[in-house]
Amino acid sequence: MRLDFKEIKDYFYSNYCNNNTDRKYASMFEKVSQIIDEKDILYFYPKYLFVDEQTLQLYFVLKNNKFIKVWINEDKQIVMEFFNIEKINRVSYESPLDDYGDYKLTLLFEEKLEEIKFNSKEDTNEHWKYKLDEAICNMAKYLANI
Repeated sequence: MRLDFKEIKDYFYSNYCNNNTDRKYASMFEKVSQIIDEKDILYFYPKYLFVDEQTLQLYFVLKNNKFIKVWINEDKQIVMEFFNIEKINRVSYESPLDDYGDYKLTLLFEEKLEEIKFNSKEDTNEHWKYKLDEAICNMAKYLANI
């Protein structure tokens, strides 16, 4: 089953009153929805989904070949960074030989020296790992065909 932006957004909306973290992430998804039309999302990746001690980051690949990173900074501001997919210098994809390992995808953009890394084991809990495995694989397939 494909990782769905709406599913995760709805989770945080429905748990808005539970705690400050769910409230913060519901607000984050609301702000993202003001800028990104859900119909334009090709691939979605929620890094640090349900990982204690880490702040959720959202990544999107849009139909117009934009790559977007969203996070909450130290000033409690939602930051959205936009990249052109064509500006990726290097993509590194790792997958296990069997179904039990970690999937990894690393992107290096021309404009930044920082690499963007996805790791299905580190980026979520054991219940959501299989969805991140699939999301990484799907993004790698897409990037291989650009």
